[in-house]
This record gives sequence, C-alpha cells and structure tokens, in this order.
Amino acid sequence: MPDKQITVAVPEERVPEFYVWFARFLEAGAGGPPWAAGRRGRGARGLGPQPAPWSAQDAEQAAWLYGKLAPPARELFDLLLDAPGQRFQGNDIAARLGLEKGAHGVAGILAWPGRYARKLGRELPIATEGRADGGTDYFMEPEIAAIFAPQRQRSSRASGAPHSSSGTGDGTR
Repeated sequence: MPDKQITVAVPEERVPEFYVWFARFLEAGAGGPPWAAGRRGRGARGLGPQPAPWSAQDAEQAAWLYGKLAPPARELFDLLLDAPGQRFQGNDIAARLGLEKGAHGVAGILAWPGRYARKLGRELPIATEGRADGGTDYFMEPEIAAIFAPQRQRSSRASGAPHSSSGTGDGTR
C-alpha cells in the first residue's frame, strides 16, 4: 500500500519527541504501539511481532541497511560508530552534522532507518534515552557498532569514497 502524506501540528518543544515517536511508530508496524517503548529503547515493546536484536550473524542485513541510508543518516551512524556507547545530545549532534533544524533534525533522521530496520525485523540500531532537561541522547551500543563498522568500510570501498563523520559545514541542509 502506498504511503499517505499527513500533516499535523506539534508543539514546538515536543517536535524532537514526536520524531522519535514517529520512528518507533514506523518500526513497530501494524498493531504495534510505539508508545509502549517508553523513553528509552529502539522500538515497540507491545503487540505484534517484536523486532529482533542485532547479532554478529546480521552482517549482510547491516550492510543493506547502511547502504540505504541518506547522507544525513549515514553521518549520524558514522558519528555513533566512531564512539560506541558514548551518548550525544541532540543539539550537539545537530551542530556536528550542520543540521539547520537542530535536535529536531536529528530526531527526524531516524524515521527511515527505523523503517528499514523494521523491514529487516530488527531493532533500530541507534538507541535513544530521554534527558532530565527534556532533550534526547543518542547512542549506539558497542556490540551493535561492531556489526555496523565493517559495513561502513565495505560501503566506502564499494563507492570509492572514504567515510566521513563530519558534516559539510556549508549550511546546505
């Protein structure tokens, strides 16, 4: 079934939270309530089939997902791959990647990777955790980074371009 475009008004201070919720919504699939995931996690914990965690046997799936990433999502993955387990605030990531929409843009980047992960039956590889100040931290667990890091190298060799975890800095986003 084709996607339907929907526009909704969201309070400005809750836009990052909405994008994270929307990524979980896409990841959960039909019948899976994304709100059951709470403030930390990678996807739905409610009804419907549960996404499987990533394992060392998922190299081909990780390569496929990494290869599907748009440049901003790839840069987010690269940043987190370069610092496994380290938590980054949404605004810090936005500054590093040169995202004009700030933390809102970081949260929005997760929608398509969430959809791709769901298609594979896997959890979103990037974890999130709410902060006391209302922001969100983003990170990749070391064991998941160990699965994706070789795929980044593989993808770079295939394209002939070196990987980069920094933004263009030219304000084009």
